[in-house]
Amino acid sequence: MNYLLINEQLEVLKQQINTTHKEHMIRLIEQCRLYENEVLSKEHPSTSITYMGMAAANLSLAYLLTEQEHYLEEAKRWIFTAVDYDVWGYGFLVDVDLSASWMLYGLGLSYDWLKNHLTKEERQRFLDKLILQGNKIFDYGQDNLGHCWSTNYWQNHNWINYSGLLTTAYAIRSDHPGAEVWIAEIKENFEKVFEYLPEDGSNYEGTGYWRYAINYFLTAADLIRKDGGPNYFEAGFLKNSFDYRLYQSAPNWEENINFADVHDRRSSHSICAYYKIASEYNNENAQWLGELVRTKFLFREASQSKIFPGILPEAFLEFIWYNPTIKQTSPAQSNLSLNKYFPDLGLVVMRSDWEKGATHLSFKSSPPGGHKQWDMSWKLDKKNGWKTRSLTHYHVDFNHFILMHNDTSLVIDEGYNRTSKAEIHNLITVDGTGCVGEKIWSEGDLSDPERFELNCKGIHNVWKNVPENAIAKIEAYSEDNGYVYAVGESSKMYYPEMELTRNARHIINSELGYFILLDELESALEHTYTWRIHSEKYANKVTEDQFEIINGLGALNVFTAFPEVRQSAINETLVEEVMTPQRPDDIRRISLKTLLIENTEKSKNAYFINVFQPKDGLNNNQSTDITIQSVRSEGCIGVKITSKNHIETFLFSSNNNIDYQDLKSKSKWISVVKDMAGKTIKTTSY
Repeated sequence: MNYLLINEQLEVLKQQINTTHKEHMIRLIEQCRLYENEVLSKEHPSTSITYMGMAAANLSLAYLLTEQEHYLEEAKRWIFTAVDYDVWGYGFLVDVDLSASWMLYGLGLSYDWLKNHLTKEERQRFLDKLILQGNKIFDYGQDNLGHCWSTNYWQNHNWINYSGLLTTAYAIRSDHPGAEVWIAEIKENFEKVFEYLPEDGSNYEGTGYWRYAINYFLTAADLIRKDGGPNYFEAGFLKNSFDYRLYQSAPNWEENINFADVHDRRSSHSICAYYKIASEYNNENAQWLGELVRTKFLFREASQSKIFPGILPEAFLEFIWYNPTIKQTSPAQSNLSLNKYFPDLGLVVMRSDWEKGATHLSFKSSPPGGHKQWDMSWKLDKKNGWKTRSLTHYHVDFNHFILMHNDTSLVIDEGYNRTSKAEIHNLITVDGTGCVGEKIWSEGDLSDPERFELNCKGIHNVWKNVPENAIAKIEAYSEDNGYVYAVGESSKMYYPEMELTRNARHIINSELGYFILLDELESALEHTYTWRIHSEKYANKVTEDQFEIINGLGALNVFTAFPEVRQSAINETLVEEVMTPQRPDDIRRISLKTLLIENTEKSKNAYFINVFQPKDGLNNNQSTDITIQSVRSEGCIGVKITSKNHIETFLFSSNNNIDYQDLKSKSKWISVVKDMAGKTIKTTSY
């Protein structure tokens, strides 16, 4: 028999229970055992019910595989408890958003898998509820085209809601002719989604929402292909999406790099997604990561993640999508590049190696939501009078970066935050102002229930009134001759009354164990420019030119060469945020330890040159520290960096005219690395 997702492979899967899939079967049975003692409320609970559909799917698969009646009875207990609820959802977009679509996904699969094992009355009762809920969410999407998730093509609610409904539609199409209307509309939606999404596989909502939505993507692509539609596994986004997730893994593989609204650092793994990607693309790295998470990280992810319902209820998909013929190969064994550039999101990754204690720096600079979304959404909105951008989960993080070393977070992102601002990122503010969109917070904060609801709908956020020309971008990226560097330019993102003409951040990695950060600030007006980074621990002032951040296993030297006349401060930045309207008491709090440096007297232009040296936090031997020396000549400034075996001279000229001793170059900046004997080892310029 042909089942959704299982296809004609049920008998094959049964044969694999005691061989290739034995551990996955144990995992499925253990998950089903958790449901047996769960007390189910006869009334809709005061929270999300996304977990209920997943429970039903796990129990339904267990019954198909074992034919043990207790799994069928337990599945029916969960199914008909949900069927008897008047509504699906709590507190926000009841019946027409994520709670409903997660239910339609899990219960749609359960209907397809169990319908021949239900009584006539049970089957009809189940079917009637699926039709009722399906019509509610479908009609809402159609009635609000251009102004809700149904046309937010780049956002997780679109993918999840339509994938959940599509699953139910395929499950009941032979019993309900109206399902064909749903299928046709949803196929048209995904045709647009896969056309509009970035080919580089990046996700502007961050790794947490990548894992939250990816299984719905994979399911929709699978079901549409099976129904004779396009093969969206050949689309650039899906083909390259694992690369995005891989390179946004922390070096320890257990944690993530948490740009955008990532709930926490352990909310980004999905074993079943890795299995499906491995099987579709013969991706040995995906198979390796899936097995690593299953055998090493599963229960810690489950207990510490704030993604709901989380990784454990995905056991049924793990069993179905696991392909034992795919080999496991780590990135190190694959000789993958240590560096990666995702052009649509303006995301640059630099790593020292593939070991657990590696240095990892991620830097990003792009228009809100990425280039493709920003460009295409403006065209669609102008043409149709729509609002297709839903950017609540996107942060004010142009020219922002995250740095890890020795299994330690050293320069951090604030994580989940609905009230995004430049000052809570590793960015420069101008006279205390940041992104032009931050003006919206002067209207009032999200303690107002109406504003909070609009924020949850993707309407009232920092990007609401940002004009089309207010963009940031990666101006240059290079990986050549022993250097990796990126330049992000974001002057148009700032308040126009600041009259910035340049705000460029250059990150230069000469692969000698440190990073050079050059920030160019230029304006027609005089300003105080405040440079900042946030960490988990307070910085200690070592000298006028050096700060040190020590955090367990890792530490960071921050050397400041310019501006020469400056003032600094160390303080605390607090962030508190409600995670979801369905759990209003779930408040995330984080304390950022902030290092600030600014020009003492206002000026039109300011140039910051800082050198970051990650190092061991336990064996903190100062003899391993680099030393820096500020250098200056007419028309250029720079820094000389001395390490154990090399001397690097870095020079910058705002007018592209470097003339210092024997170095002359019509460049914005130049780097020259010499050994201790004075022999030039390598050089590059911009």
